[in-house]
Amino acid sequence: MATETESLSTVFEQVFDNLRKVSETNIELQQDLFRQWGAHWPGFPHSENLWLERVQRFQKDWAKTLTELVNKHRRVMDEEYRLAIDGLKEAFRAVESTDPQEYRQRCEELCRKSLDLMREAGELQVKETQDALNRWVALAVKGES
Repeated sequence: MATETESLSTVFEQVFDNLRKVSETNIELQQDLFRQWGAHWPGFPHSENLWLERVQRFQKDWAKTLTELVNKHRRVMDEEYRLAIDGLKEAFRAVESTDPQEYRQRCEELCRKSLDLMREAGELQVKETQDALNRWVALAVKGES
């Protein structure tokens, strides 16, 4: 039973390591996109007063958008942590199995659920990145006009 517990913990370590790698890659992708798009910022109008007003309006809009995105990200992270805690509870429940068949069944269910959650988390992160980029583009286009 000790080797089965070790193999289960190894599976969880791999799952969490892969989740961490996906999250890091997603953050790096976001940073690269913002860096590249920021380098191609369109020119500002020549009038200093108009330029100042546009910058202030952009800063206000960007602050509002960023606050919304960060709050949304916090809610998503809270949900992901809640799901991780539920997964750990299920893992501990699987270890408590007395019958090998029941243990195998619980481990299979746990692995399937963990993989589904990782897939959903990855899809959600991509969707959140796209939403953030769309908002950024909308602000950039709005700043041009």
